Amino acid sequence: MRSAALILSLIAMVIFSCHCAASNPLKQAKKGAKEVPFVALKNYYVRNNTDCSKPQQLIFESKEKFESYFGPAAIMGGAPTDINWEKQFVIAIVLPETNCPTTVTPMKVKESPGNIIFHYQVNKGHKTSHTQVPFAAVAIQRVTNSPRTVVFFIED
Repeated sequence: MRSAALILSLIAMVIFSCHCAASNPLKQAKKGAKEVPFVALKNYYVRNNTDCSKPQQLIFESKEKFESYFGPAAIMGGAPTDINWEKQFVIAIVLPETNCPTTVTPMKVKESPGNIIFHYQVNKGHKTSHTQVPFAAVAIQRVTNSPRTVVFFIED
């Protein structure tokens, strides 16, 4: 009786551990991942016709789709980052509108076969009287099989 219970518990542990490993997209994407160069996009803003009630993880393959979400910000001494749409595509994380000054900083981008992992960091300030839509967007070189699955990973 004891050996049957031991065998059943071992089988359950093996099944559970296989299920957990297969269901974690970050673990799967990290296998063989290598860092890839990226360009952090600067001097853009999230358009006010965008739904900012929940976090959004976005991939943009075309200028038209990108411009439906983002607009160029007119800042003295700084032009928006150029994107070469023939050679690059954009991934972005857009967080919900907030009244706390929040910065989203791209940390690194890794690539494994069929996957891109976008690591970013969020820093939140104290409440203010105005709101903002925090986001981070990066341009990455196109390859023949893009778009791919993108896994977004927030770092502490």
